[in-house]
Amino acid sequence: MERIKQMKLKKSLFTIAFINITIAFILSIFIVWVCIELRSRIDPIGGNSIDINSTNSIRIIQSQGLTAQTIIIAEIISLAQILLPILIYIIALFATASMFYRLKLKEPLSLLLKGATCIIENDLNFTIETKSQDELGQLCTAFEAMRQTLLENNYTLWRQAEERKRLNAAFSHNLRNPVTVLKGSVKLAKNSIGNITETSKLLADNLLRIENYTSRIEQYIETMSSIQKLEEINVQRELTKWDSLICELKNIIGFIGEENQKQIKFTTTGYTKDILVDKSILFQITENFVSNARRFAKDRIDILCSIEDEKLLLSVTDDGCGFPNKLMKNGIQPFQKGNEDIEHFGMGLYICELLCKKHGGNITIKNNQVGATISVTLTVE
Repeated sequence: MERIKQMKLKKSLFTIAFINITIAFILSIFIVWVCIELRSRIDPIGGNSIDINSTNSIRIIQSQGLTAQTIIIAEIISLAQILLPILIYIIALFATASMFYRLKLKEPLSLLLKGATCIIENDLNFTIETKSQDELGQLCTAFEAMRQTLLENNYTLWRQAEERKRLNAAFSHNLRNPVTVLKGSVKLAKNSIGNITETSKLLADNLLRIENYTSRIEQYIETMSSIQKLEEINVQRELTKWDSLICELKNIIGFIGEENQKQIKFTTTGYTKDILVDKSILFQITENFVSNARRFAKDRIDILCSIEDEKLLLSVTDDGCGFPNKLMKNGIQPFQKGNEDIEHFGMGLYICELLCKKHGGNITIKNNQVGATISVTLTVE
């Protein structure tokens, strides 16, 4: 039977039909022979017998006559001799159809029907195993290839949707801090109008700051519009003076922490050389670290920025509740929040980690006895 299962449909049908017809032919011959034997015993040669004597003379001896019951039996045997072979061939025909369906059609059709039902129900977590290489086996193989293609396409669409979700969250997150600075600058500009002696200088400083942060927002929009995933963000290093960079960082930290009644201590080390750094990436990381520390700190935030072994080190320590156990166990992941604040997407640290890796650095997080420390190193050589 296994050999028949591996045959092509046409060849297997002919093989099954030939076997059944051969068996039917043999049985028909046997039944006809049995019927003739039985009939000859009941009514040999129409009820007469032939006697050949020793002188070679032939003498026909008339039988004594058959009973009515014997005649009926003889007629039944004659009828069976005709009908039984026909019945055997009919049975062989049905047996051929049944065997062909059971051996060649039943299992593949069942698999295909089950697979089609799963696809209709949006369930692609199944496998169609092909046990034969006939036409239906090839159809099952093609169906399995189609299922795998659909599954891969679904995964691709899901990844694209998740990537777009990440981009949207990153876009919203990156805009939040510049907008905060802009709001603070506008507030200072409005307050400075009341002081005539300092109006010109304060207005000039605040308008310059608004212009700078507006350019950053424009840059964010262009970047997010041109890429399909966060990993495509390009690093644009530029030669920067250390003192100028520290001054800009102080301004950013000052504006982010201005509305908070928490003590912020910013410590730096001296450095005389220029460094190659993407200021946009450094500023995004700084804004994120300080914003998170401002949210969770109780009274104090310590910030350290230094150069060690041709790498820029930025460390932020707060006296808050520390990082949650889930974050410490699983590491930095997208959409992982420290609390249930609906205004935050849980993307800040994840974005910072991606940007650090792009800049040749890394992020480390740890919990202290009081509060937590997050540090980043960026290659600036």
